[in-house]
Amino acid sequence: MFIYALNFLFGILLFSLKNTLQITNDEWVAFFVLFLVILAGFKRYKAISLGLIFFLLGFAWMGIISTQVLNTQITEKYLNKPILVTGKIVKLPEKTKHNTKFFFQAKSPFSGQLKLAWYSHKKVFVPELQVGDTWRLLLKIKHNNSYQNLSGFDYEKWLFYKRIDATGYVKNSSFNQLIEPSQSISSIDKIRQTIRQTLSPILNQQKFGGVLNALIIGDRSLISNQHWELFKATNTTHLSVISGLHIGLISGFAFLLVQFFWRRSTRLSLILPAQITGAYFGLFVAFLYALIAGFSIPTGRAFIMASVVFLSIILKRHHNIWQLYSLALLLVLLNNPLSVLSVGFWLSFYVVAVIIYGTKQHQKKSWFYRLIYIQLLISFSTLPLTIWFFSTASIISPIANLVAIPVFSFIITPFALLGALFNFIGLTTLAEIVFSIANQALLYLSILLEQLQQFEFHKWHYAQTSLVDLTLFILAIFIAISPKGLKLRWLSVPILGLLFLTPNQKMDSRSMRISTLDVGQGLAHVVQTRNHILLFDTGARYPSGFNLGNSVITPYLQAKHIQYLDKVIVSHGDNDHIGGINNILENFQVGEILSSVPEKIQVKVTNCQAGQQWQWDGILFEILNPDKKSTFKRNNASCVLKVSNGKYSALLTGDIEKEAEYYLVKNKKEKLKSNLLIAPHHGSRTSSTQPFLTAVSPELIIISNGFQNRFRHPSKAVMKRYQYNGIKTLQTDCSGQIDVFLSDKIEIQEYRKNAKRYYLRQCE
Repeated sequence: MFIYALNFLFGILLFSLKNTLQITNDEWVAFFVLFLVILAGFKRYKAISLGLIFFLLGFAWMGIISTQVLNTQITEKYLNKPILVTGKIVKLPEKTKHNTKFFFQAKSPFSGQLKLAWYSHKKVFVPELQVGDTWRLLLKIKHNNSYQNLSGFDYEKWLFYKRIDATGYVKNSSFNQLIEPSQSISSIDKIRQTIRQTLSPILNQQKFGGVLNALIIGDRSLISNQHWELFKATNTTHLSVISGLHIGLISGFAFLLVQFFWRRSTRLSLILPAQITGAYFGLFVAFLYALIAGFSIPTGRAFIMASVVFLSIILKRHHNIWQLYSLALLLVLLNNPLSVLSVGFWLSFYVVAVIIYGTKQHQKKSWFYRLIYIQLLISFSTLPLTIWFFSTASIISPIANLVAIPVFSFIITPFALLGALFNFIGLTTLAEIVFSIANQALLYLSILLEQLQQFEFHKWHYAQTSLVDLTLFILAIFIAISPKGLKLRWLSVPILGLLFLTPNQKMDSRSMRISTLDVGQGLAHVVQTRNHILLFDTGARYPSGFNLGNSVITPYLQAKHIQYLDKVIVSHGDNDHIGGINNILENFQVGEILSSVPEKIQVKVTNCQAGQQWQWDGILFEILNPDKKSTFKRNNASCVLKVSNGKYSALLTGDIEKEAEYYLVKNKKEKLKSNLLIAPHHGSRTSSTQPFLTAVSPELIIISNGFQNRFRHPSKAVMKRYQYNGIKTLQTDCSGQIDVFLSDKIEIQEYRKNAKRYYLRQCE
């Protein structure tokens, strides 16, 4: 069973790595060969043949479901323009200070699931949205899209995994109106919203009320940013919302408790054995808890895993534990093969496998010793996957989880659920007391986590690892914890040693890499020489608190092992260039900051001025703008940087427009010629004048622009001008992160094309 489940998983995984939904000719040939192998060897090699059949079934199943998800009825005619859409609100809306986010099942004029935001400001009041309500809304929607960068969160993949057909927002309009309030009072999400509203007066009084709310109904929208960042920093986020751990714990507790009391009655035990009765109650509690959590994909997965165990007890089927594990894996993948795109899927099944292994070790030791052993085993064995998925690992994570897991498991989660139960049956005072105890436990735990977080060395950052490195790392860990009798533990040391044999890829002198990060409608470049790093602009920051410094630039730099920035240049004061600076200053040491707007940055800043220059590793850096004599403001005052290795050069221009371009052509013409030009002002029609292009004479122009941005950058007229001059152009909205390596030759890499998958947007 285990081998068959594994082959089914491999088939699904292989399809998920395809860059096109269609089956290629090579794939058809491979399937035909496999089919012949299965026919020829079925009688003699039945197990191998069945394994291949499961592999092909997994591949086909992923293809079928992917085709269904991508076969949306939302055509181009409905996108990027205001359109009235009628539909129903599904799932719990998430209300924040600046907007309300919700899922909308559109019914007319098209059908599909939308992820929407309804923004509020002084003149716009967002009504209280209820699950199940039918609305007519004026929307503006677009294709699913995300920033595509090294180590960044792939929002586009997440939308596909969640089966979202398009994203957008509600426009302020008198056409927005409630058509029909929800008539159902028994839907899952309606019940969850009622629970949230009922508990809100009590939980609002608790400092960690948002966490308690998440543990009760699986809604994490009320967890404060401060608490969420604390859990992230200590790798304890899996404890702060309903997860497989919580469902397994509560249902297991119900199983043991019912079994204990049932055995006290001989009469009841004769009617139905205590173990089977306990299994029925465990199954019911697992179902109820998953139901309250909205049967989200993670909780649904946990319910399936718990169900397999309890049903095997009820049906008196004495399966090997690995057979139950394999059955749960098969059922989860049959239910939703897209689970392989979720980090939670890999972590949950991996951790369960570790627990199964760990519980069989040290069985003669005390229960306390085994509990500590399993917790430490989980913490250390998950390091490879943590590094693989997040390019980071925390040395304090085992310590934090060693304390946090028991506290959440035996105090916080049970008391949170008891509080909800007491409130439901009308014992409000008792509910307040119980919630207060859970909140106090969280308060003491947070103090410990904050102390652990203070250790500056607690986080290690890694460049993206290869699949080979991941496999070697996991293999080394499992060999290191193998039974003593096998005498294999010594092999873990040389296997780990193989991870450090990767050749050092340090750049040569006079070589440089210019990475234009995909930050949407903004700008952020990382210029790297052999021993130095320069960051040019920092992307945008939005009122919601989301900023590109945190979501794109910091993960990229950390994945590249960069902790110190020799220089940061903020070209000018527009939000899409300066917005992420505070996050950069919080996360990295910075040698010097240059900017045309030093007054907008809360640390010591040097004015960037024409004539400033320095050399790093044989690379010359020169500031060409602004000049002391010029009176430019805002865009035209942008810092302009030229970087040259003697053979090739690049010109980084910020948001300069035609006035600054004319000034540079007149006064710095001999300095402008460059092989690579970063398009001035994102390719707007107010820039890229012909005299400027003639003076620069670039071979390649990179345009940093947002997908279907409201400014419509780059301008069609400017693009025609680039084409007329025979200049190759690349845009971040199509290419994602763009790396240009300048050494003895020019090498270009486009992240979106290199990481192409069938579910990601591609430009034609």
